[in-house]
Amino acid sequence: MHRWLLVALIWLALPIAAAAEKRPTGKIWDHATFVKIRSYCIDSSALPGYEANDVERLVQNESKPKRLLSKLPWTLISDCSESDAIVKVSFRKLRKIDIQLGEPNSPDETYPYAYRADLQVSDEASARQLYEVEAAPLLNSMTGQTMTPEEEPDQTQRYDAAYHAFWTLIQDLQRVSENNPK
Repeated sequence: MHRWLLVALIWLALPIAAAAEKRPTGKIWDHATFVKIRSYCIDSSALPGYEANDVERLVQNESKPKRLLSKLPWTLISDCSESDAIVKVSFRKLRKIDIQLGEPNSPDETYPYAYRADLQVSDEASARQLYEVEAAPLLNSMTGQTMTPEEEPDQTQRYDAAYHAFWTLIQDLQRVSENNPK
């Protein structure tokens, strides 16, 4: 009898566990507007030139057929005034060091560091933030060599972190559409 009760409880818990796995990774601020997006632009105007070039290179490379941005169910438009949403990517550089208690925090650039990409989607009409996610470079090397992400050149880390942020956005859009069929 106890076995059947246990089996029944597990059977009832499976849909709850499956639903928990399908939660978006990023934060959706306005779900109703987010699911209605059909077109987007990428605004890199606030980035320094070298970071803007990294984002533009990613967009150029990954917009091709069967590449990452072609999997995004939105249409990329160059003019932000004509799009439903504006996507902004920014980068943060984090040092990865262990400081012992009592040791001074040295500004030495030889410590390993890694970039994080912050991706925000906002409504073009109202400039309200609809979605945000933070992503780190993936563990696989973009250069094909076996390296940890912090050993990669800066532009490779930024490209890889932004790639991961867009990949997460696409995954979250799929999760939202699976959870809310039309």
